[in-house]
Amino acid sequence: MRSEDRSVLDLPSRVGDRLESYGPKADQVVEIFTAGGEALGQVVLIHGGYWRPAYDRVHLRSYAAALSDLGWRAVLIEYRRNPGSPDDYLEDVRAAIMHCGGGVIIGHSAGGHLALLAANESTSPLIKSVIALAPIGDLAEAEKLNLDDGAVKEFLGTSALNRPDLDPNLALNTNVPVLIIHGSDDIRVPIELSKTLHNSYINAGLDSEFVEVENIGHFELIDYRARQIDIVVAHLKKLV
Repeated sequence: MRSEDRSVLDLPSRVGDRLESYGPKADQVVEIFTAGGEALGQVVLIHGGYWRPAYDRVHLRSYAAALSDLGWRAVLIEYRRNPGSPDDYLEDVRAAIMHCGGGVIIGHSAGGHLALLAANESTSPLIKSVIALAPIGDLAEAEKLNLDDGAVKEFLGTSALNRPDLDPNLALNTNVPVLIIHGSDDIRVPIELSKTLHNSYINAGLDSEFVEVENIGHFELIDYRARQIDIVVAHLKKLV
């Protein structure tokens, strides 16, 4: 694997202003970052990590803090990460959205996958838009490519072919508009997955926008120091 910029994972960041529980389990919490000044709106952040328990919300705190400094109330979701029990993930994400009242959902990597599936009968009225940053948007192809050493099959506990309801490229989000942002140099989640997903949306007549960011890898999409956060902020301002 080629080298990649992972410095965002080491960025110092403050913790949120408060923690709220949306369920009885230890991981069923949301971390609230209060907006600096009058809030322009609310964003709900879903971290990635290929659905594995080793990765939690901590690495997305710097991004949440940056968005709050720019005027948005940022809600950073933690969720149960039990590979082989994929329904727990979506159940928690949807419960957290209901708890905090929704807004614009932003997910990175595996969090982007969950963000794309978050809208259902109960949550869609609360979701203004989904911003998927380098999402794992085609589970069947991700499994075929054996991304992150079998992460898809580990997450699902079965083949992706047996869970089309959890494949964003098959279970298309028909409820809310989607913005997909992906770096051209991503070696963790190939940009082709997002191109396929966007084409599926367009062919189905759904509201999807795709932005390819040149010379950017996987983790730089959640680096507030980089220019791509401007794309997210511009999209958020359209929704105010």
